[in-house]
Amino acid sequence: MRRYEIVFVVLSNIPDTEIDGVVERYQNMVTELKGSLIKVDRWGQRKLAYEIKKQNMGHYVLFDFAGGTSIVDELERNFKIDDKVLKFLSVKKADVITAEEIEQILAEQAAANQPAEKESDDQAPPNIAEETEQDAPSEGPASEASLKEEE
Repeated sequence: MRRYEIVFVVLSNIPDTEIDGVVERYQNMVTELKGSLIKVDRWGQRKLAYEIKKQNMGHYVLFDFAGGTSIVDELERNFKIDDKVLKFLSVKKADVITAEEIEQILAEQAAANQPAEKESDDQAPPNIAEETEQDAPSEGPASEASLKEEE
């Protein structure tokens, strides 16, 4: 399997539900062709660098996936046919990627997306005031007098 990234731009003047449908359609296409979706990142609506089909704005979507060249060919063929897709760009990121590497990447993403856990009482930082009283060095003649009394 190879790893690919595809960025495509969808018309911005269509409702969000239709944009969701377009994204879902292409996600299903990747999975049906036995590809592994690593990440789907919706960048949102942005201004285009130049006017395309009389449009100044577009909704950007990134697909990061692993699979064969047939998946890329099929996606590109459908992007060309779909009137809702303005532009697309396909990039091969790696010639070879294993299933273990894909699982590791997905696990790292899941760990990064989990919120940080609160510290438990066992791991709570110790009371600083208590430490300073115990660890603070004794100063001056009072400490010498106390040492003599103890002897």
